[in-house]
Amino acid sequence: MPDATGVAEVMLGLPGFRVIEAVESDDELVVTVETIPELTGCPGCGAVATAHDRMPVEYRDLPAFGRPVRLVWDKRRHRCEEPECAMCTWTEVSGALSARCLLTRRAALACCREVGLNARPVAQMARELGVAWHTVMNAVREYGEPLIDDSDRVGRVRQLGVDETTWLAATREHSTKFATSLVDLERRIVIDVVEGNSAGDLASWLDDQPVAFTGGIRVVATDLAESYRRGLEGRIDQATRVADPFHVVRLANRALDTVRRRVQNRTMGHRGRKRDPLYRIRKLMLTGTERLDPRGLDRMLLGLRVGDPDNEVLGAWLAKESVRDIYLAESTDEAELLIDKAIAACRLDAVGEVRSLGVTLTRWRTEILARHHTGASNGPTEGLNLLVKKVKRAGHGFRSFANYRLRILLHAGGVSWESIYPSTPRIRGRAPH
Repeated sequence: MPDATGVAEVMLGLPGFRVIEAVESDDELVVTVETIPELTGCPGCGAVATAHDRMPVEYRDLPAFGRPVRLVWDKRRHRCEEPECAMCTWTEVSGALSARCLLTRRAALACCREVGLNARPVAQMARELGVAWHTVMNAVREYGEPLIDDSDRVGRVRQLGVDETTWLAATREHSTKFATSLVDLERRIVIDVVEGNSAGDLASWLDDQPVAFTGGIRVVATDLAESYRRGLEGRIDQATRVADPFHVVRLANRALDTVRRRVQNRTMGHRGRKRDPLYRIRKLMLTGTERLDPRGLDRMLLGLRVGDPDNEVLGAWLAKESVRDIYLAESTDEAELLIDKAIAACRLDAVGEVRSLGVTLTRWRTEILARHHTGASNGPTEGLNLLVKKVKRAGHGFRSFANYRLRILLHAGGVSWESIYPSTPRIRGRAPH
């Protein structure tokens, strides 16, 4: 019988419903509910409907007081008494309980929030609620897609970051598959994720954006990928392109490491071992000179003296330091002078890896110097890549790029969760001592 005190309805939290029965079994709480009776009209002709039958429908609700909840809605089936009406019979509907979903609306919203905001695995949520994987994922799509498609989520973007990540590892059937992340560097959110990392993939995405969006971009930060440079050409030419400092310095570090390994193999006849002079100083050589204490600097120079007979590694180390000096410059004029000196020195070097570094510096000179004009970098993009990898790890890999994109944007795309799932009020006003 319904609870006359109304306590059960308050705890149920479904407006328009009342509790008929609550039975506790060994492993779950079964709550039977019905809608509060009211006069119902026929959807076809408007005549007053009469009761026809009842049909119990089961839903999975959120756990209550540490117990799984099975919600049974004793649905009414109505009948139209008008002989000329084509409706005959129909069942009642409710916005809180969908006819096509095994989850209550609040349970579906909770699934979307846990999978999106907290990056929880879909399979884990399915196990907790006792439903199938597809049931949870369908709820994430139903409530998550409107959130990421909301025009207010992105807004105006003035600084755009572009970077790639792997989303599918190589197998016997296909090579490694990449995705391109588009990031708002000022708000530090992922705008979108595009499958592929070619020039055409980036160009297609830019072509699909409104002119007002692309026209408002003033700065674009990328790594040293030629594909992204080609993808940007002719589309947002008003924007200043910036080569990310991290990738520029990493290129110099890789050149130094390549030379060190080659000299190591030539002089010692094997790969680096812990007692080899060049191997022992490999980390010191990758550390900025200004961060080395006198003892560390002496150790590095001694290792070079012993293990680098032709000064090839020393030349690569000096080239690396000249690249780092560009970003330590205090003015644009000083940076221009330093990059021109670095390019000239690299071109005259006898080591092929250093000359190749000089070619890259020449090709990207304008973008490298743009860092001093704009102060922009792909640092926020690299930080958001950690969240992208977090989602990937939580899913233990993905097969559907659409699901991959959806979950990344829900987790790192600046979604307003308060609009569909308000946060829990605090019961303690200050932090404990």
